[in-house]
Amino acid sequence: MLDTLRKQAKKSNMWRCLFSVIGAVILLVCTKFAIFDVITGPSKLDITSDPESYDGKYVTIDADFLLYDYIEHTTTTKRKYSSSTSTRVDGYSYIAFQSIDDYENQTSVWYFYSIYMNKDKQSEMSSKIDQTLEYLIDETGNVAPPNPVSVTGTWTKMEPQIERYFRDSMAEMEITESDFDRFYFYELDTEHIGGVNTLLFWVLTATAAALFVYAIISAIGIFNNAYMKPIQQFLQQNNSVSLSAIEADFNQAHLIQNHVWIGKNWTVYMAGNKAKIFTNKDLTWGYYFCRTGRNSVSEMRLYTKEKNNRISIGLTEQSTKEALKIYGEELPWIIVGYDDQLEKLYNRDFPAFLELKYNPAMKEL
Repeated sequence: MLDTLRKQAKKSNMWRCLFSVIGAVILLVCTKFAIFDVITGPSKLDITSDPESYDGKYVTIDADFLLYDYIEHTTTTKRKYSSSTSTRVDGYSYIAFQSIDDYENQTSVWYFYSIYMNKDKQSEMSSKIDQTLEYLIDETGNVAPPNPVSVTGTWTKMEPQIERYFRDSMAEMEITESDFDRFYFYELDTEHIGGVNTLLFWVLTATAAALFVYAIISAIGIFNNAYMKPIQQFLQQNNSVSLSAIEADFNQAHLIQNHVWIGKNWTVYMAGNKAKIFTNKDLTWGYYFCRTGRNSVSEMRLYTKEKNNRISIGLTEQSTKEALKIYGEELPWIIVGYDDQLEKLYNRDFPAFLELKYNPAMKEL
């Protein structure tokens, strides 16, 4: 018995481990493994380097100047039961630039790019724009440059529409691309990590971490005896029962669908990676239950002499019929099959339900 159950548990744990790892990797792929960038910290963006070399990376930069909130990002929602819509502002894209001085040639190069910020930052960013413009139009030299804004996010290539708005905005400000005014068609997106919304990123990453932990637990389960814990608990609660007696009963049991063993006195079954057991003498009612759709279910439902104590075992309809036939033939106290009236009696008058078959059969034993 122990070897049979151990093999079943080992197989279950191996599949659980495999699927958990695959699931975790898929989730990390969806986030482009950006968690490793977050753990190691954002890279310092060197604005003079090839912008493509940072594409998709988690970076940080002290933005020197902000010029213009050139895009308002909104989400429009159509109401479910009417034709009206509602629109909310999510955030803004800002044109920013870095001024890099070339002291040897006594010139400077301005690098223009875009920054996306949540709408909560609008007031702060508008203030920085005002400070930038005040500094740029000052001819007295008395106005200090604005303090840099530390921005951390994902360096992302602009979508075609955003790039068009960027170009149009630069043209409106009469700034043209040259050796001293360089355009980077990239946006530092502070609301996305690994190509997904920040909140979704953390949800996916946390789920992946949980799956990896579950995979480790399942891997450990391959080599230990945790699968026997329910049976050990059963033995502790039933001191008069020995493991050798259960094994003897198991060896003569009927095997149903490779994971349910119906013996004369006990039924042993695998529930995932755990071996479980119950006493056949406690059973009062059994039937097949199925539900189709998203949360589909196919199982044998068994009820014991303790009201509302239900045992559910995943089985096909054919296997359930086979199991219930065995119970019906070998356990004269169990009711086999579902009926609305039986359910009503079970719920409303449980003592009367027991009097149908269970109590009379128990008196004859």
